[in-house]
Amino acid sequence: MKKILYLLIVSLLTGCSDPLEEQVYSAFGPNNFFQKADDAEGLLNSAYAVEQRRGFRNYLLMAEVNTDLLIDREGGLRSLAQPLEDFTWNASHEFFETAWTTHYRTIYRTNLILDQVPAIPMNETRKAQILAEARFLRASAYQTLYDLFGPVPLITSSTTSSDDRPSRATKEEFVAFIETEFKAVADILPAVSTQYGRATKGAALALLTRFYLNNKQWQETAETAKKVIDLNVYQLFNSTNRTNLFDIANEKNSEFIYIRPNLAQPGLGDNYMPHAAPPNYKFKTAPKTNYATQLKTLSAFYNTFDPADQRRQAIITEYEDVNGKIIKLGTDDVRSFKFKEDLSATGEVMGNDFPVYRYADILLSRAEALNELSGPTPEAIDLINQVRTKAGVSLLKLGDFASKDALRAHLLKERGWEFFSEELRRQDLIRHGKFIEYAKARGKVAFDYQVLFPLPQSEIDRNPNLKQNDRYK
Repeated sequence: MKKILYLLIVSLLTGCSDPLEEQVYSAFGPNNFFQKADDAEGLLNSAYAVEQRRGFRNYLLMAEVNTDLLIDREGGLRSLAQPLEDFTWNASHEFFETAWTTHYRTIYRTNLILDQVPAIPMNETRKAQILAEARFLRASAYQTLYDLFGPVPLITSSTTSSDDRPSRATKEEFVAFIETEFKAVADILPAVSTQYGRATKGAALALLTRFYLNNKQWQETAETAKKVIDLNVYQLFNSTNRTNLFDIANEKNSEFIYIRPNLAQPGLGDNYMPHAAPPNYKFKTAPKTNYATQLKTLSAFYNTFDPADQRRQAIITEYEDVNGKIIKLGTDDVRSFKFKEDLSATGEVMGNDFPVYRYADILLSRAEALNELSGPTPEAIDLINQVRTKAGVSLLKLGDFASKDALRAHLLKERGWEFFSEELRRQDLIRHGKFIEYAKARGKVAFDYQVLFPLPQSEIDRNPNLKQNDRYK
């Protein structure tokens, strides 16, 4: 463990810039590191670094190429995306191992904080907040693992490793753990963070809302979403065009509850645009890289938008190439440009922050929960209309929906229009019981058990106490 701690400290406290600036030390070891407040801050920054530098590619593909939104064509990435699109993935797919390793790295680092920081002499108020932020990051990591794989081993000590061969928690244990953690830290974290990208009370309640929503705990969803609303910290972004919400100049706005910050620097940035931009796309500023891989939006989804919907304008149907020629994009070839070009960036790395949770999601989540509890109500319709007003589309009327089923179907569409390219579609389709149904409608051979991914084969091989998800070999 001493060797592990030494290597961790040497490796993780390098290469991070604002907003989570880290101090670089000259020498480290178990006996000279966990001593003072700066050490606690450095450990916390290292945990944020894993969560906020995880990248978009793997998670977007796991969340959308198996849905009605997205396909991936051309380039080397297609070989990894195709099994996800075709529902032919297996336990050896590298995305699953990467997700597992990344989030357990966050869990290890947060456990190290929770084990070591209590003994460090420092301001007690700040210490309590550091511990709460660590618990938030740990719960967030477990929430992602649960979404992908179902219950996984609950490791709550930095001295536990894969060599200890922990078993998977029960669903009841896992749900109780995440619920308890988010509730506890929401009582400690500040309503407004003094440092951009940090966990807040609203972020904890928002992620808990999402957890309740995807577990169909409707009363809890409605109540927790209302707590976020009642904070009076967040509001929908106010602009003449909804697509401006994602302009890099507008990132620090009150609709973004929790984000992953990016900088236009190698290892610290985002490269969504080079994946989505069509061949020879003429970027506004050059030089910028255009990847061979092509992320394309399905026309069937694009055609569901009201033509007046400003959100549709984030999907381009034609473009100017580097030779000045206007190229029209064909069927299943339109592109989501939701995350606009970072004009200050060069090459493929841009600084677009990724919205993990937006206030629009709180409004639509509460509307969905209220509908499941009581059917269409004036409040549910009003919550949806708040989002639709910002998108410039006609408002819904209570009389438009004769049943709970009718409003549920509309909410699934509304969430697609609002959250495409934000890693939420797979969750939404699973919750609505449409994930496998829609896949079959697209001609895929899909099975009910595929609402969960398999645990990585490498982890099964390493730990004989891990039980694989049903039906996976």
